[in-house]
Amino acid sequence: MDPHIDPAAWLAKQLPGLNIETGDLDLYATDVFYEASHKPIAVLHPTSEDDVVRIIREAKDLNIGVYTRGGGLSYSAGYLPARPNCALIDLSALDKIIEINAQDRYVTVEAGVTWAALRDALRPLGLTTPFWGTFSGLHATVGGAVSQGAKFFGSASRGSSAESVLALRVVIGTGELIQTGSAGGDNTSPFFRNYGPDLTGIFLGDCGAFGIKTQITLQLIPAAKGEAFVSFSFDDPAAQMRAMAQIGAELLASECLGMDPFSAQSRMQSDGLVADLKTVGQIIKGASSLTSGLRDATLIALHGRRFAKKVGYLMNAVVEGGDQHEADRKARRVCAIARDAGGREIPASIPRVMRALPFPPMSGLLTPSGKRMAWLHTVVPNSLGAECFTRTEAVFERDAEALKAAGISHGYLLSTHGPSGVGVETLIRWSDAPLPIHLDFMSEAQRAALKRRADNPASRETLKALTQSILGEWRALGGVHMQIGRKYPYMETRQPAVRALLDQLKAQFDPSDIMSPGNLFSLD
Repeated sequence: MDPHIDPAAWLAKQLPGLNIETGDLDLYATDVFYEASHKPIAVLHPTSEDDVVRIIREAKDLNIGVYTRGGGLSYSAGYLPARPNCALIDLSALDKIIEINAQDRYVTVEAGVTWAALRDALRPLGLTTPFWGTFSGLHATVGGAVSQGAKFFGSASRGSSAESVLALRVVIGTGELIQTGSAGGDNTSPFFRNYGPDLTGIFLGDCGAFGIKTQITLQLIPAAKGEAFVSFSFDDPAAQMRAMAQIGAELLASECLGMDPFSAQSRMQSDGLVADLKTVGQIIKGASSLTSGLRDATLIALHGRRFAKKVGYLMNAVVEGGDQHEADRKARRVCAIARDAGGREIPASIPRVMRALPFPPMSGLLTPSGKRMAWLHTVVPNSLGAECFTRTEAVFERDAEALKAAGISHGYLLSTHGPSGVGVETLIRWSDAPLPIHLDFMSEAQRAALKRRADNPASRETLKALTQSILGEWRALGGVHMQIGRKYPYMETRQPAVRALLDQLKAQFDPSDIMSPGNLFSLD
């Protein structure tokens, strides 16, 4: 391309009718943690699959790199340009639910559909997807979750976002459109994933490096008709990890989440007490019956803060069943496992609120005192969960003096991940200036009340070194990651033959290297 030509202006000329932003793009140059090394030259807002195809064909001819963005709530630099002359494709306007096939048990959505919107559409039908979203599901999109990799709701017994996918429609770097799964043949619906080689899996968790997902088909299953809630306090977090691993191994819970004492107390103080009629209404609405909804709201109001100061490491489980009898039976087994591991049962306020209000507003990306937060996670085999926690905590203890000097504190989110794995996620807090995305999800009143912190590059450098130390421990344990973006060492850690195959796939799908260039390589 002629270096004297403005690439953004050229795109606008070649793509008439497409909404293209070229002004202040600071919001799009950050995710929840990182700032882009190069700002995007433009943000493109397609409204259809055809628009995406047009964009890629023009970008290929102009050698413009393209990154894709959904809700924008990732923290691993997966949609931030890693080189100059790159544009950002915002897929949030591709928000149609294409088909809900209740009989054949699948749903097809465009990439920009949020998990909250999908849940609202499926609930009246008594259906759900096996994995049904993240905490950020009010804004997080289906396309983002399957491209980056995601876990939480449903993950304790049904795995990650990828394991619910039957088929994809993907625009690759040549501008061609690929349909995976059974619908990749003639006159076949997308009801079946593994008809021949699993082409769907190639495009899952790739962070956009192999192609742009425009439509996703997900499995449908019956929604639970019975629910039970369990919370236990543990003095020994390693014992809690062993209990959570056993709960996952027996497929007893839909969600099983652990918290450190500080995070548990903070959560109960904000969520544990029903503070307004809206929250009460949501709890009643989300329950299986009016009676159980009123009961849950009353229990939370009575017990929400009463025991907050007595809590150690807290384990919360949501247990589902085909009926209430099955849910209660599974919950009794969860309680038995927790007690055998040394846990103490406490009122289950948090899991009740978590199920009634699964997708809270994202105005809390900063702490109440205005501190920044960073997340770092791994998934390890059940047998290594306790050791993973212990070795992670040892890093914080070893570096305690430097972390204290930098004003860095930490907590944990612990989780079960299907029958085979458990997750350790660190929640790191420090004083630093907010990024545009942190403020974007706040109301005007919240922004006005926010304590603005000063820019703190020194603490960020300390955090960078801490991150590498923790990742080194996790790598030694064989830990894996989701939402890899450029935060986690993926390509650098592949066996030579595996890396060669990935390089060949990249060259095949994206010969001009314009699709999320640099993704799958870590930047730290």
